[in-house]
Amino acid sequence: MSVVQSQHIRFNLIPQETLLEGLERTGHEVEYQCRSGYCGGCRVRLLAGVVEYLEQPLAFIGADEILPCCCIPKSDIRVDCELRLDVQKAQMQNDMFPAQQSLFDEPMLTPKHAPVKKPARKRAAKNNTRANNLSLF
Repeated sequence: MSVVQSQHIRFNLIPQETLLEGLERTGHEVEYQCRSGYCGGCRVRLLAGVVEYLEQPLAFIGADEILPCCCIPKSDIRVDCELRLDVQKAQMQNDMFPAQQSLFDEPMLTPKHAPVKKPARKRAAKNNTRANNLSLF
């Protein structure tokens, strides 16, 4: 089983699954038309790793590009592919503390719409002479 890393997540391909099928299964944004390497619509950049083609693609591909519809990884790979926007939003909603937000940011401590409360000051007793006049006998 090969590990595929995209811009947002890391996942395992299921045996006998093409890279395109794995990307679709995990919610990635990949265009395609033919699923056979004819059109080149699914073209993505391969950032690291090696792939093997099940069928020799007829579409033109650059030196750093692959056609996920007709290839399978021979090693762990990294591709330049994003999750669909709806999947990204769902991940952000399920994440209590998103990666780009610090736990100590001001908006996290006090919401914009909530008034900021100042701590109450303790009032000093004006004439607390009773404590000074106590005797032990």
